[in-house]
Amino acid sequence: MPLTKEEIQEIATRVADQVIEQLQEIPELAFHIAEHEVAGSGRVINPELARATPCKGFSFEGETYAWSPGVLGLISSKKNPEQIKEFCAKGIEPAGTGAQERFRKLKSAIQSAHQRWEKSQGGLEDWWTKVGEELKAKGIKL
Repeated sequence: MPLTKEEIQEIATRVADQVIEQLQEIPELAFHIAEHEVAGSGRVINPELARATPCKGFSFEGETYAWSPGVLGLISSKKNPEQIKEFCAKGIEPAGTGAQERFRKLKSAIQSAHQRWEKSQGGLEDWWTKVGEELKAKGIKL
């Protein structure tokens, strides 16, 4: 039985939404990983918003990682269980497909950048420059 025009449009809209979500998550995830690498936790900038909205997250090597509106950086179940409890109380929605693999690649690049940055003892601009250099060197496009 052929699909109706409405069914085709609904499928196309759903696929487009998934593609847009995946594209949007890459820079967002890179930003949150970078903040987590430097600070070791999420930096709460709007606690009311963070408490009122669900987090997005995924599991990696036995640890849950999440990010929330109102929090800069990742919240992790092992390093910051208190932040998971407080700022993900509305739940943790699964991140888009491929989040774990993107995380693995980004985390590796950002850890390398962090090591270089610590040696240089540079400021914030130097930190982001080194992150950009590592992402480029590893072929990660944002």
